[in-house]
Amino acid sequence: MNSEAGSNLIKIDISILLILIITLINPIALLAQNENDTQAFSKVPMTKTFQTNDYEGGIQNWDIAQDKKGYIYVANNFGLLEYDGNNWKKYLIENNTRVRSVFVDSDNRIYIGGQNQFGYFESDEKGVLVFHSLYDQMQPKDQNMEDVWKIVKYQDKLLFSSYQGLVTYDGKKVSKIDGAFDYDLVFEVANRLFVYSPTTGMASWTGETFSPVIGSDFLTNQPVTAIIPYQNNSLLIFQKNGKIFQYKQDVFTEWESGISDFLAKAQVNTAIVLDNHNIAIGTQNNGLAIVSPEGKVVQYLTKGKGLNNRTVLSLHEDSFKNLWVGLHDGITMVELSSPFSLIGEQSGLPGTGYCATTFNNKLYLGTNNGLFYQEANSNPLASGSSYKLVRNTSGQVYNIQQINEELFLAHHNGAFLVTGDNATRFYNETGTWKFAHSVGKNRILAGAYDGFRIFEKKEGTYFLYRNFDSFKESSRVFEFTNDSTLFMTHGYKGAYKITFNQDFTRLNDVRFYGQNDGFPSHLLINVFDLGSQLVFAAERGIYIYDDLQDRFLNYQNLEKHLSAESHVTELTSDLKGNIFFRSDQALGYLEKTPFGEYEKNTAIFKRISKYLSDDFENISIIDHQNVFFGAKEGFIHYNPSIEYPDNQPFETYIREITVIADQEELLYGGSNDIGQGNIFLPAFFSSLKFRFASPYFHGQDELVFQYLLENFEKDWSEWSALTEKEYTNLYEGEYTFRVRARNTFNQISQEASFSFKVYPPWYRSKLAYFLYAGAVVLIFGTSMFLLDTKHRKKRKQLTIEQQRELMRKENEIEEVSKKSKEEITRLKNEKLRAEVDHKNRELATNTMHLINKNEFMISIKKSLQMMPKESADSKNTLKKIIRDIDRNLSEDDGWHQFTKHFDQIHGSFLKNIKAEHPMLTPQEVKLCAYLKMNMSSKEIANLLNISVRGVEISRYRLRKKLGLSRETNLVNYMLEYS
Repeated sequence: MNSEAGSNLIKIDISILLILIITLINPIALLAQNENDTQAFSKVPMTKTFQTNDYEGGIQNWDIAQDKKGYIYVANNFGLLEYDGNNWKKYLIENNTRVRSVFVDSDNRIYIGGQNQFGYFESDEKGVLVFHSLYDQMQPKDQNMEDVWKIVKYQDKLLFSSYQGLVTYDGKKVSKIDGAFDYDLVFEVANRLFVYSPTTGMASWTGETFSPVIGSDFLTNQPVTAIIPYQNNSLLIFQKNGKIFQYKQDVFTEWESGISDFLAKAQVNTAIVLDNHNIAIGTQNNGLAIVSPEGKVVQYLTKGKGLNNRTVLSLHEDSFKNLWVGLHDGITMVELSSPFSLIGEQSGLPGTGYCATTFNNKLYLGTNNGLFYQEANSNPLASGSSYKLVRNTSGQVYNIQQINEELFLAHHNGAFLVTGDNATRFYNETGTWKFAHSVGKNRILAGAYDGFRIFEKKEGTYFLYRNFDSFKESSRVFEFTNDSTLFMTHGYKGAYKITFNQDFTRLNDVRFYGQNDGFPSHLLINVFDLGSQLVFAAERGIYIYDDLQDRFLNYQNLEKHLSAESHVTELTSDLKGNIFFRSDQALGYLEKTPFGEYEKNTAIFKRISKYLSDDFENISIIDHQNVFFGAKEGFIHYNPSIEYPDNQPFETYIREITVIADQEELLYGGSNDIGQGNIFLPAFFSSLKFRFASPYFHGQDELVFQYLLENFEKDWSEWSALTEKEYTNLYEGEYTFRVRARNTFNQISQEASFSFKVYPPWYRSKLAYFLYAGAVVLIFGTSMFLLDTKHRKKRKQLTIEQQRELMRKENEIEEVSKKSKEEITRLKNEKLRAEVDHKNRELATNTMHLINKNEFMISIKKSLQMMPKESADSKNTLKKIIRDIDRNLSEDDGWHQFTKHFDQIHGSFLKNIKAEHPMLTPQEVKLCAYLKMNMSSKEIANLLNISVRGVEISRYRLRKKLGLSRETNLVNYMLEYS
């Protein structure tokens, strides 16, 4: 019973073996180890994992391939999976078979093998992948194939391999290979074809049949799961039990490596050679191991450490040098070519990253959970390869620094001296931020929560030497500008220049700098030591201190690269003078050129920004291979010596076009080259949707798209991560949809386009317009005939009516003529009246002038009266003249003339007022007339030949006769009287 179960288990294990397409390796190019990672600290590459709910398939993924466009194809339990860089699509096989193998040929046919089924997918005229079975072409006696586990191409034939034999396909005919012994899985390696046989070991193709390889019979004890090319034209042969043999010129030798014991327990499922000549080995029980050509482990991933499952069923390296890992549950893309890696919980490092350094061949990493360490070049497979906590350091770590060949730890719980895996606290007060260089023999300076401390070493340990009570500001960020002066910056208060005395026993001077000293404000000021000078970052801009002016000036040399409007939170330089920076606008480094200038590099860092911590941002540069960025979960490790390949072909493809009219219809399925201008849409479709993608697998999450519909939109859309666009109710006409992508390096892809035409509705078609024209002509002709008939019938009646109308018009003309004459007469009379009125006004005016002569005559009279009276003759003469003047003033002819014209102007005013008030005297009537004219008392006095006082008395008497109250104004009464 147990023996039978074991046999079945072995059979199941054998059934999951896979292999990829192998290329020849130049042995000269092989490396002893990964030359770009000499210290090999434990870290996990950047990965992207797809769960079953992402691709809507089964858990097991048996094989992986990639086509010319870059699409990924996966043999899955539920069918064939296709990934275009944005979306997954699933293709089912006729009998819903599990797909075990996949192979993409040069003609972009996707061949698959399944359970008693194999064949290929090819695009139909709409670009939809359609399955064509080759299994159905086999003879009935050969159709018991069970699972087809491998597909390889050798010369001009495809071979489909199962445990029941081999089937070849030459593009036309399907044939089964009959052999003298049992055939198992087939391998194509270095233009040679091998097959594993459980009874004879290995066999190679002779051109006509398979012949056993001499000396390979020892391989029958365990299935061969992979064969890969190796150096010096040899091969490496992997067995299920973890044994690896080197084969060259019919000689087998066991390959010595540091992974043999691991593989013996893990069980090998598959292995491939990577582009950098390392070897990736997928196991049944313990994940993925990557070894150098000499067998040294350089990377190890398993469940909880880069992978979500420990069983690796398939491996494939794509055109971007990413490793696709088909798992027992899910799919993971491992970015082996990326210079970025993660150091966090999966590497055994808990917490948020704050600082990093190396000391005595150990890497120390400080987090909010403590200080952790790891030996350099530790074996990733060793049980103790994860990061370990330095004893006594649990809690918040702020800084780890090497000073005078000693390692100091700045911690929330105080100050520590680190030796190996142990830390000894020498200062117990809460809160040490940072240490500085020596400040005297056996003395160091530390910044604390409440100012500065100096510690002195005595008898192997450190003691508090000086506490400066005169300065109590939190001193987290500070740098020395000379032996006795430092600058300390406070995030919310400003900057301080602190000068110590020569032996650091007291503070000589503390000078504060803020908004009045060149900074834009007191806020967010930091100081950084870039080796040759101190640089200050403020709320906006970069500054340096000018000692002569004792103020801060803009540092143009950096601001022109980092922007005067940005807030820089971290600056640090490496030994080459390159400056790594982080700001609110970008993350990257300024590469120093041979000419002393800087070149800005930020593109590749966009993808790690989302991982970084925003608390005490930190960039720790260890050497040219190790730069650590403090992250929310641990650290992002950056290896500048790894050149990120950013020159990969970059294209965008339209993946699907659907239209909704009465129902949804697929216009284009996205698998073949899209047609141009041969698609016509009905007028009354409600929606046209485009889905697009770009299989660019470097920084896939940073990929954005831009589209334009010509003849509808004037300009490209904004960049967006959306991968579809829908248009509704397009007007008839010709359109071209264009779409392109932009990657994390700000490169723009080749665009995809699709041209189509929208038909007009039937009532705007050419036939409709022809019918409209015919109908108009018919209606016009009929109307003209009917109008002509009606016209003839009414012609006589119209003639009679015209005669009647003519007579009526003549009568009207006579009537109008008569009325016109009367109107002319009336107008003439009005004109005559107007002329009379005009003349009367002129006479009234002249009369007023005549009346005004009285004033003149009175003045003459007064003058004559004042003349001297010397003789009797003179007296007589003067009396005679005065009598004549009095007589002239008393004559009423002028008044009669005045009243005549006055009544004409004022509508019989005098007549009416005398009729209404008959008791008025002539003098009072005159007064009424003058008041009506709004004349002054002086003017009235002259006309009436009385004094102004007399006029006032006359006005009083007139008011009484008219019966006016005291509140009524006499002049207004006269002006309103009619």
